[in-house]
Parts: sequence; C-alpha cells; structure tokens
Amino acid sequence: MLMVEPLERPLSSYIHTQFVTADENSSVAEAVKILQPKNVEIILVTSSSSNGKYVGIVTDSDILEKVVMKGEDSDLVFLKSIMTSPIITLPSSSTVRQAIQLMRAHKIKHLPVTDSTNNNNKEEKIIGTVTQEYLAEVIRIAVIEKTFRGYRKVIREHYKPIFANVAIIMQFGGLLMIIPALLGTILGEWQSSIGIYFAFVGMSLTGYIMNSLGEKSPLNLKQSSIVVVLSFVLLSLFGSLPYMYVNPFWNGIDLFSLFASSFLESSSGFTTTGISTIIHPENLPDSFSFYRSYTLWVGGLSFVYLVMALYYPETKLAGMKNLMSSGILRFKQLLTTISVIFVIYAVIVVLLLFIFGHIGLLNSISLSFAALTSGGFVPAATILTLENPFSLIVIIGGMIIAALPFAFHFGIFSREVEATKEIKEISIYLIFLILSIFLFMFIESTFSGNEWLSSVFHVVSASTTTGFQFIDLSLLSVNGKILLIVLMLIGGTAFSTAGGIKIARLLLIFQKLLYRKNYATMFNDKNHLPSFISATAIQFRKRIKQQNSKPYTLEESKKQTKIIIDKNKFYILSDKAFREAIFVVVLYILFTIITAICIYYIGNNSSRSFIDTVFETASTISYTGLSIGITTMDLDSISKLILSFNMIMGRFEIIAILYIFISKLRR
Repeated sequence: MLMVEPLERPLSSYIHTQFVTADENSSVAEAVKILQPKNVEIILVTSSSSNGKYVGIVTDSDILEKVVMKGEDSDLVFLKSIMTSPIITLPSSSTVRQAIQLMRAHKIKHLPVTDSTNNNNKEEKIIGTVTQEYLAEVIRIAVIEKTFRGYRKVIREHYKPIFANVAIIMQFGGLLMIIPALLGTILGEWQSSIGIYFAFVGMSLTGYIMNSLGEKSPLNLKQSSIVVVLSFVLLSLFGSLPYMYVNPFWNGIDLFSLFASSFLESSSGFTTTGISTIIHPENLPDSFSFYRSYTLWVGGLSFVYLVMALYYPETKLAGMKNLMSSGILRFKQLLTTISVIFVIYAVIVVLLLFIFGHIGLLNSISLSFAALTSGGFVPAATILTLENPFSLIVIIGGMIIAALPFAFHFGIFSREVEATKEIKEISIYLIFLILSIFLFMFIESTFSGNEWLSSVFHVVSASTTTGFQFIDLSLLSVNGKILLIVLMLIGGTAFSTAGGIKIARLLLIFQKLLYRKNYATMFNDKNHLPSFISATAIQFRKRIKQQNSKPYTLEESKKQTKIIIDKNKFYILSDKAFREAIFVVVLYILFTIITAICIYYIGNNSSRSFIDTVFETASTISYTGLSIGITTMDLDSISKLILSFNMIMGRFEIIAILYIFISKLRR
C-alpha cells in the first residue's frame, strides 16, 4: 500500500471534535467558565439575531491579550468585542497543506472545519477544529516515520524472527547450565557453582529480553545462518562467565586479559575445539572440570538445531540443519541419534574407562564427552599416558566414532536408514587414516619406533579433529607438523561431530574433476530428464534411481547439473555444490594463513617459527585443539581473540558467515 505524503493527507484525520460555543453577548467570564471544564482552547461565537449562526471565534490567546493583560473586567467585556470575525473555515475534504496555507495567509492558529458532505453552502456545519501546532507535530512525526519506515520493516521482517529464535536457544542453553551448577552445589564447590549460575542467569535473561523484542516465525537460509552463528557467539560469551568468576589463569590478571582468556576457553568448549591455556586442569574443582566437558557435549551434538526443530517444520530448518552438520537424518532420527545412541556410546566409554582404565567416574565422564564430540578437553594433565594403553585404545575408538556420520550410527540401530549408504565415504576415510598413521610413523621414525601407540593416538586425534595430546608436538619435524596440519584441515566425514573440510567435499571435487571430460548426459530426451538435487553448504551428493526421477526442464537441467551413468544409476553432481566445495577448501587454507600472519606479527610471536603458528591456526579453524605450544597463558589477548574467531568460523565451516553477506551463495 502506497503511503500518502503528510501534506496531502485529508484534514478529516486530524480534527478535534470537542469545542464550545457561546453567544456573542456572553461575557468573557461566562465564556471562561464554559471553556475550562472542556479543556479546549477556542470558543465558536454564535449570534441569536442570525438564528445561531457562527459569527466569530475567540481563542484563549484572545482572552489573555485583550482582557487579562489589559486589566479589563471580564464580567464587563463581551465576546463580540474580542472575537475574530468573519469566521474562516475549511471543509473536511481539504488537505493538510491547504489548512496550513490558509492559517498562514490569515495569521491564525486555529481553524474550524466544516462537514464536506453538506452541500448546502448557506448552512455550513462545523464538525471540529484543527490547530497549526497540532498539524506541525503531525507532519514532523510523519517525516520521521517515513525516514525510519524502511528500517522498521527490515527489523520486523528480518531481525525480529532472529531475536525470537535466538531467545529460544538462549533460554534452553540457560536450562542446560543447571546440571553442572547443581553438581557444584551438591559437591559444595560454591565458587564453581556460582560462576555457572551466572552463566545460567545471563543466558536466561538475554533470552527473555530477546523474546520480548522478537516474533516467532520460520527462518530463511540467511536468517538461520545468523541465528546459528549468533547463538554460538552468545553461548561462548556467557559461557566465559564461570571462567571469569573462578579465574583459573593467574592472580592479578587484568580485566581484558581475563575476558580474552575466558572467551577462548568457553568458545573452545562450545565449538568442541578443546584447545586450552590451562596447564593443570586437575587443580580445577570437579564440577568445573565437568562443566568444561559438558560444554563440548552441548556444542558438539547440535542441540541448537534440536531446540529450533521443536518449534518449526523440518522443511523450514533445512538451512540450519546443514549448517549444524546434522544433515541427511530427519529430526526424529537425529534426536534418537543424539539423545539415545550417543548416550549409549557415552555410557559404554565411561564404563570401560572407569572399570578397566581405572579412571575416576567424573574424569571418565569428561573424557567420554570430549572423545565422542571430538572435543579434546582433559580433566587432568597426566590422565592420558602410555602407561595406561587400554584407556588410549578406548579413547581412540571414541574419537573414530565421533568422526563417522550420524546416519551411519542411526543405521546400525535402525532399518529406517541403510547403514551401508555412507560406507564408501567411511571406507575412504579409514583407508586415508591408516595411510596417514604409517606415513607419520615413517616421517617421525625416531619418535615412533618405541611409541607406536602414541603415533596412532595423535594421528587419530588430528584426523578426527578431537585434539587430545600428551606429547610435546613442537619436537616434531617440519614434515611431521605439516602432515598433522593437513590431517586437521581435512578432518572427518560429513554430518559428524568432526570438523575440517570433510572427506565428502574432497570426494565431490575428485569425482567432478575425474569425470569432467568423460561424463554421459541425459539431456537428449526432454521428456525424461532427471530432477535437479540442490546442494547446500555440505549436502554434496545424492544418489537416486533413474525410475524415480521426475521431469525437469531442459535448460534448468543443463544449467545446474552434470549426470554420470553408473550401472543403471546416476549421480547428479551440482555445479553449485562443486563451487562451494572448492570455495570452502580455499577459504580454510586462506583463513589459516591470514590468521597465522596476524598472530605471527601482530601478536609478537616471531620467536616461534611460522609453521608453528600455521599449525595453531589450522588447529583452531578446524576446531581440532592440538597445540604446538603457542596457545598458552602467556599468549597476548589479541591473538587469543583471533583464535576464538577461528574456532567459531570453523564450527560453521566458514560458509555460514558467507551466507549472511553474499546473497549469490544462498541461491
């Protein structure tokens, strides 16, 4: 609907219908008695000799200037002696512009308005009045509204849904904080529990405020990207409050350094990176150690998506689902995987570590959470050691489980999804992992000769992007460091808790390049064209049967797809998915190098080799958590914030940030 300019709006919209009338022979004193109770400013004067017609107008200004200021007796002054006559009126159909022009021409501030529907010009019926001051205020407000109308529309349509959805996540996140807070209360660790209660209050209060500002409605891809990124930023921000309150760093730390260190630890938890500046976590309260691993569990198993899925249909959550690495499975299947299957895994790992690994219960729970979410936080600095090989083997198994697709885990326990569907990707990943282990042992032959289990453990830790370590990685050769950097950047499989570029992207790129010149097309038959399968950030390929394909237009199919014949089945390789895969690979490498340069020079870390700095940034962008010794308490605050930025960017495989700012990628 088009908005009418303020000056062209009808006068009828701004009429004051309350006014008083008095005979011209009435005294001013009598008129004031009528005027005051009505809380109006003008009197329309009538004449009994003219059958009650309006003959003039008296304003409160007239009374003040012509009677009060002159010291006249109001009982002896009559309205006819101070009124303005003849009376000037305008019909209600006139515009605001006409009213203002008329008042300026006659130097009046009040204007009676007549009924424009009355065609009898001899007997104009006054239905109200307008004032110059009121019309000026109306115009001022209208101009402001016009100026900010576009902004309000943007906020209402684009940001209110974001506020409402982030509010839901923050309130749910606040509720999740109750568990470690209660544990601290039960154990009597008041400093730890109070700090966690601060996080609970902060998340809950922020959720309440944002809920009051927002409107619940479905999200598009850009909005879901903003919600996911903002949610993890806020979770990390409020999750840093317990660290700031407990201060596990050093005494006398300044406020900015405390915040930077706390935010690094918190974002490392919620993004499941696991990198830490805390050298001796065993000195922390048990409840606080549990809280750290608990943030890995919350951030790693897509609880943000699950909360959103409680409110919206699955079709509206496709964008967020893929951003959270929760693709392929439907909501109920994903919920079952996270809340049942991974809990079963956790219980098994906890029992094995507790009973056979001789590790305390809380520490076993913490290690289980960290392994199955590809986290990496350890409850004690010396808990991982070659002296307890059984525990290392159990944790290796947990790390590999974390790097496999959710659909594979669900398929093992259910017939709804074929467990063999992702076998190809898993097989390639496991072969790649085994080859990497042998290559690492060959490169680090001196180191690996007597400690083969240590080599296996750290290669698996890098490849699954878990980040467990118990050796000084700075002692490795340059080639050994480069190998681990490559492993961290590649990461695990798609739709798992592992980070990195993912094996599926590399398979897509390889497949596309391999068949670039030797693919078969099916564009000759316009009536039996395959349906196009659109690709999101990490939905790389779909396999469909030819008989189930639906008709699709020739031009759209030519433009969007390439088809490869393979034993009565075909793959639809989306050009969009291929471009995004290349884009993500390039961005991972680019961000790793750029942030490494920033930390190397801006952070005054030139005492370390540049390859060491690249190792650290690769570890954070892939949310792995392995450290070569740069991320310590001595690291400057700016570098810590850069690493925190890397972890959050890597958690969404960078593409979520690009979805927010680059519209072409969302098409």
